[in-house]
Amino acid sequence: MQEELDSTIAYFQSQFHIKKHANFIFYEGSYLNHTINIILSGIGKVNAAIHTQFMIDHTSPELVINVGVAGGLSNTVTFGDVVIATSLIQHDVDVSAFGLPIGQIPRMDVFDFPCAIDLLSDIDTTKINDFKIHYGKILSGDQFIDDETKAIQLEDHFKALGVEMEGAAIAQVCHVNNIQVMVIRSISDMAGIKSKATHSFDELKYMASGRAGYMLYLILNLLQR
Repeated sequence: MQEELDSTIAYFQSQFHIKKHANFIFYEGSYLNHTINIILSGIGKVNAAIHTQFMIDHTSPELVINVGVAGGLSNTVTFGDVVIATSLIQHDVDVSAFGLPIGQIPRMDVFDFPCAIDLLSDIDTTKINDFKIHYGKILSGDQFIDDETKAIQLEDHFKALGVEMEGAAIAQVCHVNNIQVMVIRSISDMAGIKSKATHSFDELKYMASGRAGYMLYLILNLLQR
């Protein structure tokens, strides 16, 4: 979303230049010794996959980082916490009629898509600027989860910390391109658990987006070492 992109760019003082190709618009800048290319992927798995492949084809990245917000699924996370994905699953893929587990993409060589968390060994689960950092599984699907029963079912089945609409698709594209990926999500709502997710999302999306952007800033500093 634009709120997520604006909050991410705000942490970097370097000038970003707008670049265009066909109907794609992305931003190119630098920080320390990193060249940074940022694109607004749009909402949903298809949008995310299209934009990720475009960026891979046109910028040849060493690492893809997806930042944004997510709904919390576990009682171990709360509003404003940051979840760094260890792996991602598309929870809305269901070909169980053929004996496959829910979430398994047919003929894909993995069940969940792994993330490059080994690059983040210096970031632990302590508090940073009044919010906690968690490592765990994140789910993606073409649904905004605002239903307590559904949220509890997802957490119980997948043992995941958060749910959103793009990360697993981005991770799948990176997997087939053999490119490392990170997914960083700040909790903007609790997916309908005890309160309406739409209400807290609208109120907290800017705060959560800012924290996700701050984590990107920290990670780029770590990768500089």
